[in-house]
Amino acid sequence: MKYFCLLLITVFSLFGISGVYADNIRTDLSENLLRLHVIANSDSKEDQEIKLAVRDEILKNASGVPDKAKIDAVVNGVLTDMGTDYKGSTSVVRTFVPEKEYKSIRLPEGVYNCINVVLGDGKGENWWCVAYPPLCFTEEVFGELSEDGKLLLENKLSKESFRAIIYDGDVNIRFKLVDEFLKLKNRLW
Repeated sequence: MKYFCLLLITVFSLFGISGVYADNIRTDLSENLLRLHVIANSDSKEDQEIKLAVRDEILKNASGVPDKAKIDAVVNGVLTDMGTDYKGSTSVVRTFVPEKEYKSIRLPEGVYNCINVVLGDGKGENWWCVAYPPLCFTEEVFGELSEDGKLLLENKLSKESFRAIIYDGDVNIRFKLVDEFLKLKNRLW
């Protein structure tokens, strides 16, 4: 019985430590990353192409911390140039973002600060990226984090958060622990 109690205490202690670790990483990522979310008007081929054109123009004009008014102007400029019969709206919100994995970085699901760009009715497929620090990848680059990108993240995040999300194709145990703990915590609470 004594060993069973020691085992239970050890398990609960590890669970508590893992929870603190996971919460610290989630908070650091949530407070220091700004996500970009572009939602197409519909799933039609034309609206999906317009979404990608809007995305490309936002990324081309991005420098430093994104500005809502500037993004609004870029979005509606592209929509006008492409002859759409709808406008876009931009808002800055805290919203749930699904897990995203690239070649060298894996971001956990969670609530992040987000620039939400809704095109027209906003009923189509969407596109996500990290707008600040600027880590948006297009299909041509497909998620290969540059050395400059790594340096930006390393300077913006805590050492533990940085180590938890960066990997070189191997299994990232730290991230997996964070991810699994957060999923368990969300089910229990």
